[in-house]
Amino acid sequence: MNKKITMQQKFNRPIDQVFELFAKHATYNKMFWPVQVVRVKDAADPQRPDGVGSVRKLGFGRIKPLQEQITRLEENQSIEYKIIDNPLVKHHVGYITFKALTENTTLVTYDIEFDAKLPFVSAIVLSQLKFAISTGMAKFAKSLK
Repeated sequence: MNKKITMQQKFNRPIDQVFELFAKHATYNKMFWPVQVVRVKDAADPQRPDGVGSVRKLGFGRIKPLQEQITRLEENQSIEYKIIDNPLVKHHVGYITFKALTENTTLVTYDIEFDAKLPFVSAIVLSQLKFAISTGMAKFAKSLK
């Protein structure tokens, strides 16, 4: 059964600026350092190579075992991705949604549904993800002030 975590972070930037940052794979190098993110497949839309259909690899140095594919991107509203080609993951989908609180303040909500193929692993992975993503988003938001 899929388990879910939710993280939220306010950014002192307009929604279009925050969305554009999250819509670029390279942003995650700053947000989740030391994890490195590299686009390995472009989206079909040449205007947005990190858009729907693009694939990014995540990891450390030359070892990047995770692949995420962007499955939905609605400008200034949401980004959705899934982990692909991973024998240890039964289900992993990320949903990032954006809400303008004011003209210059944006709330980002990051939900992850996850289910590992090995029993009892999901809760451990999700607790680590929650800590890493919450910390990364908070540091990144602070760096944008």
